[in-house]
Amino acid sequence: SPLDLDSILESVGETGRLVVVDEASPRCGMAADISAQVCEQAFSDLKAPIKTVTPPHTPVPFAPELEDAYIPSVAKIHAAVEVVLAA
Repeated sequence: SPLDLDSILESVGETGRLVVVDEASPRCGMAADISAQVCEQAFSDLKAPIKTVTPPHTPVPFAPELEDAYIPSVAKIHAAVEVVLAA
């Protein structure tokens, strides 16, 4: 498997937190699968809800200005990390 789930679970065990970033749809993508795997295998280790940073559940825009708003940005990731750390 190209996904190193053991490392993710180890990190969740140490930190109790998880932020998953994915450029794919929020549903049925890697972020959703990783979140589900962590919930199934390490739920008791979580100190805060899992936060995913994904595009909105809409078609991908073609205009560059809209693409920038669609794709997860550093600011969106930073905000998600702050929320998880504050919990």
